[in-house]
Amino acid sequence: MSDKFEKNLRDHLHHEAEEIREFPRQLRGRIREGITPRARPRMAPQLALAGALVLVAFAVLVARNPQVIIKDVPSAIKQILQPSPTPTPQPFTCAERSGGTSGLAAQLTAIRTAHHAETPGFDRIVFDFSDGIPSYDLTRQVTSTFVKDASGQPVTLDGSAGIKLVFRNASVQGVADDQKPRLTAVREIAQLGNFEGVLSYGVGLSSSQCVRVLELTGPSRLVVDVTTSASASTSPAPTPLPTTPSATDLTPFACQDLAGGSSNGPAMRLTQVRVAHQAAGYDRIVFEFAAPAGVTPYLPTYTVSRQASAKFVKDPSGQDVTLRGSSGLRIALHGASGADSYTGSRDITPGLPVLQELEQLGDFEAVLSWGAGLGRPSCIRTLELSNPTRLVVDIQTP
Repeated sequence: MSDKFEKNLRDHLHHEAEEIREFPRQLRGRIREGITPRARPRMAPQLALAGALVLVAFAVLVARNPQVIIKDVPSAIKQILQPSPTPTPQPFTCAERSGGTSGLAAQLTAIRTAHHAETPGFDRIVFDFSDGIPSYDLTRQVTSTFVKDASGQPVTLDGSAGIKLVFRNASVQGVADDQKPRLTAVREIAQLGNFEGVLSYGVGLSSSQCVRVLELTGPSRLVVDVTTSASASTSPAPTPLPTTPSATDLTPFACQDLAGGSSNGPAMRLTQVRVAHQAAGYDRIVFEFAAPAGVTPYLPTYTVSRQASAKFVKDPSGQDVTLRGSSGLRIALHGASGADSYTGSRDITPGLPVLQELEQLGDFEAVLSWGAGLGRPSCIRTLELSNPTRLVVDIQTP
């Protein structure tokens, strides 16, 4: 920038300022002082000129709207200098939780843990994701035994209680399958499954504790805080309700995922699906199977997974589907199909006390899956029956 151009611009600004006679005397003096040539480093003349332009523009605004400017400037400065209030932390709750963005595909990149000593004390688990937080369910359970997906094998983590997290449309990279931080409450974190876009983790806890869930951005993080205060865990994980004893030796209800069956040969054929309420205090689902010709009947390997919402992912399309209710069960049978043997409804809405809807989620490559929409979180039990081969899922009702 030439000295001649700079002088002409300075003279022009001086002339414009002189034309406005309403400037406060002190402000006019500041303007003259700002545009008066002075010795300064020549390495940044543009910066000096920009400052002069801003000062003149502000002066024009003061001259035209003196009351508005004088009134607003102090409040604006106060807003800038005053720090933003710290958001009130959410309370710990002894309840299940669901959230995230339905249909969003994301990758888990890290799992971090730490203990926080501030009152109330808590252990923190941070799940780092790329591109947002996918749809998730968090369920609490009274034991630290979980069921692996898709093998159905039981696994017991360190501790006496647990939390299960299920992420949909999620993948994982560079994260250890098993971590043992051995904090006050959080003892172990293990991957339970990474199958067909469903990523699940089990958390072993030293005892049944209440939790707090935070969804954070920049970067995307799902934070699970587990309280370490003994007084905060006044409401433990759901416990089975008492039921009337029957003549049949039934297994007790359990507030955790269940698995069973066996893998003995060709895929079993689904023939019937029945639902009904039983007066003893539960809703019953029955899956009946028949063996192909020349095959000895057997009950396929299965898993029954509890979740904190009625949102499911269809197999193999990956599409989200939301059933009636507020929580759910995912029933997966490995080594079964109903493609050419089951002629009944694949979307049943019985409206029972807890079971609101039962819909087939997938029948692909001998993996048969159904979703159950429940009106409330409930404990469950399974029965394996023969002649004919049946899987019975009982859902406890109030």
